[in-house]
Amino acid sequence: MNRHGVIVDTNVYGAVSMKSLTALIEGQIVDRIVRPVGRMLFPDRIGCGDDVEYFAFTIRYDGGVGEEHHVDRDIRVDGNGERIACDVIDVDGPCHDFELKEHRDASIVTLNINLNLPEKGERYDGSEVFFREFPWNDGHGKDRRDPSIHEKGRGNDVGTVRFSPGMAIIHLGAHRHGSLPISTPPGEKGTDNGKRYNLVIWLFGADGDVRIAPYEKDDHMNVMQRWHGCNHTKEYVFGL
Repeated sequence: MNRHGVIVDTNVYGAVSMKSLTALIEGQIVDRIVRPVGRMLFPDRIGCGDDVEYFAFTIRYDGGVGEEHHVDRDIRVDGNGERIACDVIDVDGPCHDFELKEHRDASIVTLNINLNLPEKGERYDGSEVFFREFPWNDGHGKDRRDPSIHEKGRGNDVGTVRFSPGMAIIHLGAHRHGSLPISTPPGEKGTDNGKRYNLVIWLFGADGDVRIAPYEKDDHMNVMQRWHGCNHTKEYVFGL
């Protein structure tokens, strides 16, 4: 999915396995933020057991002028149909991700955090995240959209989000989305400009299971279950 990211996991060979980092992601971000907030925002999509496991990784989008300041970029298409930017030197140089085609995540819910630090000169243009209309059909031909909030006539294109440094986006994994091309701001050709760094966390069920069917209202999790889990044995809220 990306060429210059890393997996953050103590159990995966070759991944970043710093215990302090994985403890931060699991104990603070997943347990205290992504899991309970995802359950609160999407009560008809996330139930007991649907978000018990996670997968964390980083992405680097690069629309700069190359690792060396004088290097040009050539736009090509890889074997997956993704457009990539490759350094043009005497021979083919390394290639970089500068956009992401429309896709779904292998998750029930996703958190995407922009790690860029603008005060450090990590600026870029473009790279907005776009979303398509969510597939509200329940699999039996029934449209489950709430007519009070759904705006008719918008077609398949919901809109784009300017993904600013420090910003986080949480969304259903089944919600189709992608990233528009990234570029370096005019007049800013430093090594750290024209790049976007992200931490992405996917939540899913045991053994990678991703539930698709929505829940009826009577089956939604209650407040205690959202924050403490369905068996009430794991404590998520401030150690209570």
